[in-house]
Amino acid sequence: MGTVLSVLANLTAPTSGVGSFTCQPGHSCWPSLQEWDAFNQTVSGRLKVPVILSSPCFPSSPNFNEEECASVLGSYGDGFFRQSIHGALQNTAWEGCGNENCFPGIVPPRGPICSLGRLSPIYVDVETPDDIAATLAFSKKHDIRIVIKNTGHDYFGRSASANSLAMRTNNLKNMSFEPEFTAYNCPAANKKNIGIIGAGVNAAQATGFFSKHGMSVTAGACPTVGIAGGFGLGGGHGPLTPTHGLMVDQAVEFDVVTTDGVFRTINECNEPDLFWAMRGGGGSSFAVLVNYKFQLHPEVRWATWRIEATLSPESPDITENTVLREILTSVSNEQYQWSKNRVTGYDTVSHTFVSFFQILPDSGDALAKLKKATANFHSFMTTHPGIKVTTDLYQVFDNQPEFYAGEAEGIAAGSIVGASILTPSRLITTDDIETPEKIDALVSAFLQGMETARKQLGEGLAAGVAFFLLKTGAINTPDTVQATSVNPAWRKTLWHVIVIAAWPPGAPKDISDKIAATARDALDVIKAPLSVQAAYFNEADPAEPDWENVFFGEPYEKLLAIKKKWDPDTVLNCAKCVGYLGEQDPMYSCDSKNPIPSVPYPFRQAESAIMDDGNFIIDVQKEL
Repeated sequence: MGTVLSVLANLTAPTSGVGSFTCQPGHSCWPSLQEWDAFNQTVSGRLKVPVILSSPCFPSSPNFNEEECASVLGSYGDGFFRQSIHGALQNTAWEGCGNENCFPGIVPPRGPICSLGRLSPIYVDVETPDDIAATLAFSKKHDIRIVIKNTGHDYFGRSASANSLAMRTNNLKNMSFEPEFTAYNCPAANKKNIGIIGAGVNAAQATGFFSKHGMSVTAGACPTVGIAGGFGLGGGHGPLTPTHGLMVDQAVEFDVVTTDGVFRTINECNEPDLFWAMRGGGGSSFAVLVNYKFQLHPEVRWATWRIEATLSPESPDITENTVLREILTSVSNEQYQWSKNRVTGYDTVSHTFVSFFQILPDSGDALAKLKKATANFHSFMTTHPGIKVTTDLYQVFDNQPEFYAGEAEGIAAGSIVGASILTPSRLITTDDIETPEKIDALVSAFLQGMETARKQLGEGLAAGVAFFLLKTGAINTPDTVQATSVNPAWRKTLWHVIVIAAWPPGAPKDISDKIAATARDALDVIKAPLSVQAAYFNEADPAEPDWENVFFGEPYEKLLAIKKKWDPDTVLNCAKCVGYLGEQDPMYSCDSKNPIPSVPYPFRQAESAIMDDGNFIIDVQKEL
């Protein structure tokens, strides 16, 4: 009770009327339990209270169970396990709010209680468009902010907001294959080989299903990503991007529920402005997605090459690491031709270890083509006296699911789950490697960024920041007619560079702050010589100051106008998304100096609130 009182004592009344979506527990506008119950009936009993993932580990929790706690800890870093539970996210940074969380003590000491923190205290487990429409109506009637949560694979904190009503779309799992697709009232959009998936389908489910029909999907590397949600609405890059383009390039039609509660099928003929906006403008912004309909591609063989090596630099100063400089210069010289030949991949770079993972999906002799494309770099790596190769392996897989299964361990190395993660990033474009001078400037900046991290963190924390190169740009699929709203920089992108900062849940704040600040400082150095400042806004820094330009580029103003047309009251909102309301909005209190964590259900209704010396005093006479 004391915790709830302290929360309520900090709540202030809404500053504006209906449409501000600032109503929270303790406000007179907050629904009674009777109203929540009536709403539950309108959504067929699908209004639920979350069970927090780690709650069995807390003796103070009503569901404390040591055996279940052991099971939770054993699967804490399993993305599929975390995805199956609404009371968890893939990235633990977005589970806590201020000092309140439910971290299970991976970094001792464990807190005394399991708290909701940033997680929504109540949610609708959506199964139909009617559920979505009813939830939108309830949100507008009671001025409560909605948060859309799909798989919880979220590096930006957009899937959780304290004291909000969550709309969980993860159970929209329908999938179908249409060899001859007829678009709604739009003959121009009729296509062959179209996949239809519900908003909750993840990459593993989609690739497995459509492979049985001889088709591949433009998914990303991580199998737990919900490819129809933020991924499929915000760009969506992966191993097939150099071959077929981004996920948004494949979209032919969406089923959505707009904020007025109307179910609509949209495409290039029907509400084309909304369709365009949702092909790159991001999720949780314009309408609630129900079904994603997209182009599939005939299945091919997947060739891969993984080469890993250790380095033994003479100096700890990374800027003086001549071998690493030569490696990065060689990669830069090769990259344009790799991308033009549809070779993609995922690389990890440190001053003592490098890992290069190259991928080529191809209908012909994929392995022979990959070996030919990588011959120069293979020779460089295997003959350089300063490089000790530890892995040098070419493989070929018959289809997309076999590729993901066969390379699961390597792919997982770049996908951190069950930890707190920050992803400052930039897109590296063709402009940045067009001359030897520009390559030298890029490589020098990269080494200086790595050295910045080494000096600031020291050996003890050095593992907290890692440098990744994702070779998943869309240079082969120009959007000449501007059919999508994705950042135009993607069409010139060779690398998506991420400086990943990671720390265990519950790590001391001074440690996590130092790691996060170091990653940002390192990226500041790396981005300095770039021709274009752009980032993939699903994998970027939430503190990005110039986010409108960096995340969206030129399309932002048009996207904002469409947002105002289709969601004039900002029913849908998320951090640094189109129409972002700003940090002062109560939705983002957990990122402020005065965080207000979620009040658990059943909500305590304040019977009276009086002002005394500038503070609210709450007299709670009963618990509803």
